[in-house]
Amino acid sequence: MDVNIYVLVALILLLGFIFGRLFRRAGLSSVLAYIFAGIIIGPGLNFTTPKQFDAVVTAITLAFVAYTIGLNFSFGFLKKMGEKVLIILIAEVLITSTVVWIFIYLLTKDLPLSLILASLAPATAPAGTIAVLREFRSKGTLTDVCVAIVGLDDAAAIIIYSVGIVSVKMILEGGASIASSFVYPAWEIFGAIALGGLIGLALSYSTKKAHLSSDHIFVVSIIAAILSWGLAEMINVSTILTCMILGATVINLNVHIGNRSNELIDNIMTPIFILFFAVIGMKIDFSQFVAIWAIVIIYCIGRSAGKVMGSSIGGILSKSEPKITKYLGLALFNQAGVAVGLSLLAAQELSGYGLGGLIITLMATTTALFQLFAPLGVQYAIKKTGEATA
Repeated sequence: MDVNIYVLVALILLLGFIFGRLFRRAGLSSVLAYIFAGIIIGPGLNFTTPKQFDAVVTAITLAFVAYTIGLNFSFGFLKKMGEKVLIILIAEVLITSTVVWIFIYLLTKDLPLSLILASLAPATAPAGTIAVLREFRSKGTLTDVCVAIVGLDDAAAIIIYSVGIVSVKMILEGGASIASSFVYPAWEIFGAIALGGLIGLALSYSTKKAHLSSDHIFVVSIIAAILSWGLAEMINVSTILTCMILGATVINLNVHIGNRSNELIDNIMTPIFILFFAVIGMKIDFSQFVAIWAIVIIYCIGRSAGKVMGSSIGGILSKSEPKITKYLGLALFNQAGVAVGLSLLAAQELSGYGLGGLIITLMATTTALFQLFAPLGVQYAIKKTGEATA
């Protein structure tokens, strides 16, 4: 049912605000509240949004998210992170993706679906994990490594997704030559790195000696993020990777602009997130639930096993403390934010192949399940290692 777009936006924000407060009081993530608001408005009341509205909300949200993720990767942070964390991260991400791919493919024999779910699986939601660590005032090496991993997981997930979506589109389109099989993915990824780096370079040096107010920094940061997304779309490179590289370039070349823009953008993200996740909730197709429950269960088992196995193997390879090898994976189950956002982006990119609604429904459902039991994994890990002080 069509409704005035301004009334619809106001209704989405109102319900997101109300359910957000209620869900937080129940100890659940606000992400679930915003998705639930979308379910009420979409499948419940049968309201719809213009296609262009969905595309703009998705682009702006993910551009800002990728940009702010990139702003976390200063050389100082990467140096402090250390070789051990990098080894654990690589092992955990690759093994999680591989296990999910194998599990889903064995169940469905659907290569494109298994690949796209594998590329979405590594992302870990920092907010829910950090909230539990703060609640129990957790301190120690497991806590430090966990914080670093959940921060880096989203960046790694963006890179894995960039590779995965290109591979899936090539499979679905068929008939790709050997040359295009290498050139197309290389252009999507390395083109994004070059574009994000160039825009970040221009932003950093053009503002270095300028005495910009907070308002001006806010404006130029928004311009840079949205411009990066738009140009990436125009030249067919990874939009989300472009914005992440933009952030990483800015924070390393102009720390003041990077830190200030991070703070300013963070101030406006709540209403943007409400709109974004509500759009996802509105697109959930409940008629597919009966058909997907087996996939949901196998995905959850595969992702959980991958997190535990990957962290353990990474811990062994990096010669980390036994408690990290044994318990880190249990603290990395949380799924939300970037994973759900990437699923909406994937649904848009694969809308012509009949996978859009299925991907969104699968990721929304599995996110809800992980939001319920993931905090218990974090709590168990820090208590077993003696790092919970409250």
